[in-house]
This record gives sequence, C-alpha cells and structure tokens, in this order.
Amino acid sequence: MRRAVFTLCFVALCLSAFSQGWRYRADFARSVHDFCDTIFISWEHGQVFVPVSIDGHNYRFLLDTGAGQSVVFSSSQLASQGSQAGTLLAHDATGATDTVPVVTLPPMTIGNVTLSGCRATVQRTAGTTRFDGLLGFDLVNGGLSMKIDVAQGILIISDRPHQFCREEGQRLRYKLNYHVPYIEVATYGGHRERMLFDTGSRQFFSINKDSYDSWNPSRHDIDDYSEQGRSTGRHSMGHHGTEPEGEVVFLELNNLRLGKYAFSRVHAITTQGGSHIGAALLPFGTVSFCPQHRLMLFQPLAAETQPCPVDNRQMEIAFVPDSQGRPEVGLVWQQGEPYRLGFRQGDVVEMIDGRPVTSLAQFARWGFERGREYTFTVVNRQGQRHEVKWVRVK
Repeated sequence: MRRAVFTLCFVALCLSAFSQGWRYRADFARSVHDFCDTIFISWEHGQVFVPVSIDGHNYRFLLDTGAGQSVVFSSSQLASQGSQAGTLLAHDATGATDTVPVVTLPPMTIGNVTLSGCRATVQRTAGTTRFDGLLGFDLVNGGLSMKIDVAQGILIISDRPHQFCREEGQRLRYKLNYHVPYIEVATYGGHRERMLFDTGSRQFFSINKDSYDSWNPSRHDIDDYSEQGRSTGRHSMGHHGTEPEGEVVFLELNNLRLGKYAFSRVHAITTQGGSHIGAALLPFGTVSFCPQHRLMLFQPLAAETQPCPVDNRQMEIAFVPDSQGRPEVGLVWQQGEPYRLGFRQGDVVEMIDGRPVTSLAQFARWGFERGREYTFTVVNRQGQRHEVKWVRVK
C-alpha cells in the first residue's frame, strides 16, 4: 500500500457556453441612467462572485461570460419567483443541448443599480454549487460596459458607451458566437485561433482536441510549446452531461499571446469541448468589455514583464460523475502524483476512511483538512477494489 502527499484537484465545472437558438433577448430597464457604479466582488476558488439583491433577499451569482443568458437553478426559489418567458435551446460547454425554460426575473439590484426585465434560463445544477445563479453575457449584450478587477476586488459597470474603451491596454475585438465573446489568441508557432473568454471556467487555457490535431504543432520546428504527456479520459462537465471520453494532451505553452502581451509556462490540456481562455487570466490583469465597439480590453498588472510566467498547476486528476452520480476518475495525468499513488482512469470512489461516498456533490463538499491523511477505497472497471492514501497539502 503506497502513501504520499499530493494536492487533490477537482474538475472545474464548466457551467458556461450556453447558446440561445431563438427568442434570445438581452433588453432590460435600468433604474438610473448615465451611471458608473462600483460593486465589491469575491474572488474564490478561481471564480468571480457578485452580490445580487432580489425582493429584499441577498444572493451570490457567479459572473460567467461564457453564458449567453443569465441562469437560475431549478432547485432554487428564484426559478419559481420569475414569470415564464418561453423556452430556449441551450448548449453547454461539452456541446450537449437541451430545451430549457426561460423566466423573467423580478427586479434585480447590483450595487446601486436595479435592472428590470432580465431573463434567465432555468438549469439543473452540475455537481455542487456555492452560488445561486449565473450572471451571463446578456448584461454586456444589453448595453452595460463592464470592468473586472479581482486584484482590487471590484466590478465596475456603466451604461456610458465610452467608459473604458479609451483606456490603454491590449485591445481585442471580440465576435459573438451564440451571444458570448470570442477573441483571437496566438497559441504556438504563430498559430492563431478564435476562442471563448469564459469566466465560468477556472482554467487558464484549454484547446479543442480536433483543433489541436488539425494544426499539429509537432510537425513544425517550434520551441514555444511542449507536450507533457497524453492520456485517455474526460474532464469537462456541463449542465447536460459530461464530455465524451477521448484522448487528452497535456501541454506547456511558452508564448501564449493576447494581442501583443505574452504569457509563458502556461500548463493546459485539450478538451472535447470548445477552446477557451478562463477566469485564471483575471489575477494577471483587468478585463473590460465595451459592447458598443465589441471591444475587450486586457490591462496587465505587470505590463513590462514579458513573457509573463503563469506557472499554473497542470491538471493531475479530474473527477466526473459516473452513471450513478458517484465520483469517478475521469482523467489522470500519468506524470502526476495521483497516478503514482494508484488512481487510474475509471476508478470510482466508494468510501473515504470507511464512510460511504454516494455522489460527486457529496465528495466535493467533503471538507478535506490540510495535513490529515485520508484513505480512499476505489473500485476499478474490472470490479477490483484497492486503497489509496492521500494527505491534503493545499
């Protein structure tokens, strides 16, 4: 029985990239005009949370630029408080689709501004959540300029069309695809690709596997990227399911560019879903949106440091729900500590320290203590059980 120390990495739930096929509307009324308001936000677990007040109750919404429409969950009272507004065809981050209800929310107050007539899709939760809904890109599409500044812990919103667009920074024109922003990113060897800027994802960068294979940088003599291994598995989850199993490539990029600003030591993986830049970009600078000009402005904190080292951890292990909703190892990096400990793709966690594990949501809420050793009892696809010792270090 092997014992070691490693950091357990949960898969980032991709609660994003919802596309609205028809009846999409981003119009809403504002309680004030010609305003610029600053809202204090929370930066937790690599995501942005915004305080929202509805009918005198306080809620926490995840700011998700990968969601074309705001979202409330079917299990929350917000879903029943809204008035029915039809249905939409929704696509999640894995490419799965479903027709979901749409509600018009009661007046929603963000900071000192009350928005009336905002619509939200009603979605099932994917795994476990620490929030009540999603604020989607419909706020920007509806005419609000927005600046996200996690270093200062603030979100600035304004209805002034030129509030941020004259500021200095990397000026990235975005195009809307399914009502969410796609920017051009230079990845390796001069390869350029349009990809989603998605604050609903915790990852820094992921690239679609088919896109990666179609260019295949291994055919070129370049030194700004390297493969760190390949495996088979799945890691992305959306509201309608988990991505299909397939080959995953583990990468390190050393010249990832937004405009003229470069990042190095970016650890990334391929995905069966769409290519995207995630919320992990935000600690490196502010991001502003100017909807009238379809402009995304990135203002790096270390503007003179290029390339800027990211040094994010490679995804070593990802858990997804199995057919019964239990935590299953969807992906494990063969060069990582979890693989050395004995985790394998397809292993299902049945018990921790002799206590049954019944669902991925329960697993995510387990509350592992730093420095304490845990015994995982897992069963592989052949029905064989074994134990893995793990100590949380972060």
